[in-house]
Amino acid sequence: MAECDEVISFQERAVCLRPLRSSDRALIVDLIARTDPHDLRMRFFGGFREFPAALLDKLMRIEPERRITLVARRTGRRDEAEIVAVARAHVLADESAELGMLVRSDLKGLGLGSLLLGRLIARCRSRGLRLLVGEVLLENARMLRLAEKFGFRMQPGEPDTTHLVLDLIAA
Repeated sequence: MAECDEVISFQERAVCLRPLRSSDRALIVDLIARTDPHDLRMRFFGGFREFPAALLDKLMRIEPERRITLVARRTGRRDEAEIVAVARAHVLADESAELGMLVRSDLKGLGLGSLLLGRLIARCRSRGLRLLVGEVLLENARMLRLAEKFGFRMQPGEPDTTHLVLDLIAA
């Protein structure tokens, strides 16, 4: 896995951690297709009959100066490449970044999200960012527990959401 920034073991298989590439589009489409509609609603705050092409285009933008991305890629059971999780931090004008994550539904609760978030936080710190922020639906208990584990403060957000804030300088 020479194309990786880091290789980890997850479920007794090698997983490549690296930035998102434009060539990953089909793998991201597959990730979305293999993610439960409830989990997509938790991530994107809405349900979809079909995933909007414009949203996929937005997710696939490669802008290293404005987006810190991290994908978890592995070889699937049929020796085909698959992306099983993606995390990103969209850099904002005030030395903060907005968090977004998606872990394939059948792999949730196994530690992959925690691993990705830890690596993403480290990359944000190395870029000199001050804050990592995000909006999370109040019903997204799994993400709220993960945020609490990493020390995010929870502040009131829009109706049915909470605003997460992690001070990247303090720790």
